[in-house]
Amino acid sequence: MKILHASAEYFPYIKMGGLADMLASLTKEQAKTEEVYVALPLIGKLGKPPQYTGKVYPALLPQDAEIDSLVVSVLKTSRFLEAKESGVTLYFFQSDLFQTLDSIYGHKEEHFRFAMFSYACYALSQILKVDVFHAHDWHTALSLALQKDSAFPIPTVFTIHNLAYQGDHPFWMTGFLKEEPFRLVTSPFDHDGKCNYMKAGILSANQITTVSPGYREETLAEPNGFGLSYCLNQRAKDYSGILNGIDTDEWNPKEDKRIDQTFSDANWKAGKLKNKTKLFQEIGRPLMPLDAPLVGLIGRLTYQKGYPTFLKAVLERLHLPHRYVVLGSGDPETENAFSQLSESIPDVFYFYKGYNESLAHKIEAASDFFLMPSLFEPCGLNQMYSHAYGTIPIVSRVGGLRDTVEESSILEYKTGIVFEPNDVSSLGYALERAKDLFFSQERDIVVKNIMNLDWSWEKRKIEYQSVYSKAIELNI
Repeated sequence: MKILHASAEYFPYIKMGGLADMLASLTKEQAKTEEVYVALPLIGKLGKPPQYTGKVYPALLPQDAEIDSLVVSVLKTSRFLEAKESGVTLYFFQSDLFQTLDSIYGHKEEHFRFAMFSYACYALSQILKVDVFHAHDWHTALSLALQKDSAFPIPTVFTIHNLAYQGDHPFWMTGFLKEEPFRLVTSPFDHDGKCNYMKAGILSANQITTVSPGYREETLAEPNGFGLSYCLNQRAKDYSGILNGIDTDEWNPKEDKRIDQTFSDANWKAGKLKNKTKLFQEIGRPLMPLDAPLVGLIGRLTYQKGYPTFLKAVLERLHLPHRYVVLGSGDPETENAFSQLSESIPDVFYFYKGYNESLAHKIEAASDFFLMPSLFEPCGLNQMYSHAYGTIPIVSRVGGLRDTVEESSILEYKTGIVFEPNDVSSLGYALERAKDLFFSQERDIVVKNIMNLDWSWEKRKIEYQSVYSKAIELNI
């Protein structure tokens, strides 16, 4: 089977969140048995130089090349450059729209950039004659509408990674979608008076998935449907929740070259102690006590992640022996709050502004606990990385977090600590329980439990295969 994925992110080239990691690890697993292609934008600052093959593909279908329009003129000067990565064939969309960017999001004219990219991905799928076209999030959703209206539609799957980001734009900005080569009827995509790219994907795809069963359930009702729950309910029979997996080669404490000391479930205590010692030296906090619980946090500092709740809980419980290491960037107010704490209580709190892949691995390896105070979480990957590294997750009871972490009263089934979202007292009590667990003999059992959990993609690949089969049946 030939599968083409279309995405704005793909690790290690473009990474802003879990989408990059998820897609890279999924396609790596799929490529063991299928022909797998990925289309992604070529921005000016990539995380790694691509290994180009020298092959070039057009970003415009031949029948559309003679059309006289701004869109066609842009696509005529754009193209796909082929590259290889871990058995996957990559197609980088080379265009003036993206090549000047040093990051993928947060720029003007996103509605136009990603519409052009969506058309190009649609064209590439037709040129490659793939069996399934799999688009990810709103950035590529319009390609699904193009497939649906095509004379030769390819079976389609649309994966929602985060429904909070929908790519909605005023209709006056998206008039070009009614013109050639798009020729789309945009009125069905109307949501609150705007052209909503996410809605276009939901209405157009043969099959829809999201990244955990728990998040699927939450998005079918408001407020977690972010205004589109009615639309998802209309497609409920075609809507699946498939839990993400992790790349067990990339995130493996036995072989991780980014950490200072590799370890397994047989020597995890010594391994964590060595990694904690080295981490404190690297971040300039050698006075942080090695025998105190270390709590790691890594992620984008956005409203979704619930960091204000975390800050209040920490300040209310400074009597606890916990130390905190935070890696991330985003909301300026949260960044400032973390920076102030890092300066005022340096023996308790450290904040690294930005993202550093190597440091992320070192934090996972050194930490005793990993905190995810999300208000909502489609899946989350760090709780799974934490399991692999013997780092006990402390998570809010939402989405994929509640699917993957259980605070069972039966010790053999306990895989973390769970609290209620947006609840300072509940989070504070979770930190208290973490302290008790850290200093108890039960910790040994819990750590060995979680280090032997299987979060690989092997089972989940089969679930996607089933979705692809349904999409093909519906497209006939």
